[in-house]
Amino acid sequence: MTVQTWLIDISPEECADLLSASTLGRLGVIIDGRPEIFPVDHVYDRESGSVVFPTRAGTKLHGTLDWPWVAYEVDGVEPDDAGGWSVAVVGAAAEITDPDEIARLARERHVLWVAGETAHWIRIVPSKMTRPTDQRRRPLTVASSRCHSK
Repeated sequence: MTVQTWLIDISPEECADLLSASTLGRLGVIIDGRPEIFPVDHVYDRESGSVVFPTRAGTKLHGTLDWPWVAYEVDGVEPDDAGGWSVAVVGAAAEITDPDEIARLARERHVLWVAGETAHWIRIVPSKMTRPTDQRRRPLTVASSRCHSK
């Protein structure tokens, strides 16, 4: 069985829709020179066009802020096993400190793994987003897509 891969362009709106529909993903950071991956629950902030998530002080927070780039990925499965998709975001991360913005983002969350006043809120500002297409039209085919900004 051969799997084919190619890149296609999709709109920023489609990337935003997929990120908004997902609540759980994986954060990739560098810790002591080695890649590490952490599960994270996120909010896609359409206002800023970025992925936002809370975390506590520790390895994940330091890995996110101490390196110039991070990666974040979400996946989904289409109903009735019609295929799947993935969106990967690569960008710079920064801590959010504005209490009003944190309160607004906290209201948008669906999964509450980390909450409360001890949480540090992180924003990933995308420099690149990719999306493999679903497999409905061409079984056993995966395509990576670039989400272009406006």
